[in-house]
Amino acid sequence: MSRGRPPTHSRESLLEIGNSLFQLHGYHGTSLSMILEACSVSRGSFYNYFGGKESYAIEVIEHYQVLEMDCWQEEFDQLEGSHADKMKIMMHRLIEEFSLTNERIGGLLANLSGEMALASDSFRTAIRNAISRVICAITDDIVICQQEGTVRTDLPAKELAQLIWDYWQGAVLRMKTENSREPLYQAVEMLWQHLLPPNKNQL
Repeated sequence: MSRGRPPTHSRESLLEIGNSLFQLHGYHGTSLSMILEACSVSRGSFYNYFGGKESYAIEVIEHYQVLEMDCWQEEFDQLEGSHADKMKIMMHRLIEEFSLTNERIGGLLANLSGEMALASDSFRTAIRNAISRVICAITDDIVICQQEGTVRTDLPAKELAQLIWDYWQGAVLRMKTENSREPLYQAVEMLWQHLLPPNKNQL
């Protein structure tokens, strides 16, 4: 590690705090002074770590996504059943983890995607890349489901993955306005009706 650079554990701690702040208040609702106070660092130290609020937020997105995807895979590997069944179980678990009281409804990426649509090119690129990584991961899962015969094969795996992402994001918006998880539960059930092989939908 280079001399003068912050220790890895300190950097990760600051990113975790940023994740909580942006989840709770959004990007624009989280001021630099709030970040400095929550992280217990001086303005100079913060700029030495990250260079500014926007670059900090971009690192928070990347850090948050790595943690979420690692956690997803760890839990996923412990489940039994078909790959499609395990995907559905994990989506239900995600819904249960959403807080309707103490935090903004929805995940960090979903919240910032809507809020930062007109942000800088670098911020939009970070969000776009994060979304792309999610869709690629879902595509890999759908390929496995198609191979085991639990998901329709008349559409490409990537199209089905994009359907899942878009459907989920729309349901997250409804969840926010209705202050209820029900739109997400409905979305998962509808998604599985679209994902099942045509012959199974007719049963």
